[in-house]
Amino acid sequence: MIILEVPQSALFDIFESKSIQQGMKHDAPGAVTLQLDRMPMEKRHLPYVAAMATIFVTVGSGVAINLFSSWLYEKLKADKVGRAMGVTKIRINETEVEIDPDAIRRVIIRSIEIEHRN
Repeated sequence: MIILEVPQSALFDIFESKSIQQGMKHDAPGAVTLQLDRMPMEKRHLPYVAAMATIFVTVGSGVAINLFSSWLYEKLKADKVGRAMGVTKIRINETEVEIDPDAIRRVIIRSIEIEHRN
C-alpha cells in the first residue's frame, strides 16, 4: 500500500466527486484503488499552510504506473486552491515529491519496489 498526502482542496478532483467523506473509495486509472483516511482538522490559525489529507493507494497486479502518475499529476495541477496557496509538493510514503509527473512516477515505482521486497 502506498500512502499519499495531498492538499484537501485537491480531493474533489482526485475522487471525482462533489462530496468527500472519510473512508470513501475511488478507482483510478492503472488498476489503482484510492481510499480516503480520516480528515484532519484544518489549521485556521496558519492560513498559509495547506491542510493535507491522507489517501491509501492500493495497486493491482500489472499496475500501469505511467497512466496513474499522469492522472494524479493532472488532478493535482487542476487544484487551483492548492496552487494559490503555493502548494508545490505532496508526500508519497513520507517522501516529499514535487508536483511533477516524472517525480511522482519515480517515487511510486520506488515505493512499489520496496513493498515487493518486504
